[in-house]
Amino acid sequence: MAGRYAETLGQYLKRERESRSVSLEELSKGTRISPPILEALERGDLGFIPQREFIPGFLRGYARHLGLDPEDVLRRYRIQSELAGRKEKFQQMPLFPGPDEPAEDLKEPEPEWAGWIPPREKKKVPWKILLQVAVVLIALGLSLYLHRILKETGRGDQSPASGGNLPERSGKNG
Repeated sequence: MAGRYAETLGQYLKRERESRSVSLEELSKGTRISPPILEALERGDLGFIPQREFIPGFLRGYARHLGLDPEDVLRRYRIQSELAGRKEKFQQMPLFPGPDEPAEDLKEPEPEWAGWIPPREKKKVPWKILLQVAVVLIALGLSLYLHRILKETGRGDQSPASGGNLPERSGKNG
């Protein structure tokens, strides 16, 4: 770990407890956490705690009792856990084959995902676009329908400017 988190979580907790002159027994009574669990936290032996989901609660109680920031302690725990997980997964490959290992045996294994083909995603059409298209189609259909009705009744072709079949009025009465 680098920088601010150079020491392990256990070292940090133990240092903070000792700097406040708090004994493990006193801490155990104040937090209601058994001394073996407190010792495991300070050793960094989180595998000693059978139920890992309790660890954040233990750390919060520990931090509160000593007056530490519980979020800082949990942040340190998450960082340390992530690094430990990476160390477990990491495998150092030899740079050069040993005298008893032929070079062709050192081929990299094919990754698990190499043969995996992602499923095709269905494209989702937003409902707003569908609603707009429906409104435009309805408006277009309605305008065509009204145009056909006006054309059939004979009103569609007449306009006052053309004169049409409207009776003409003469300027004279009668």
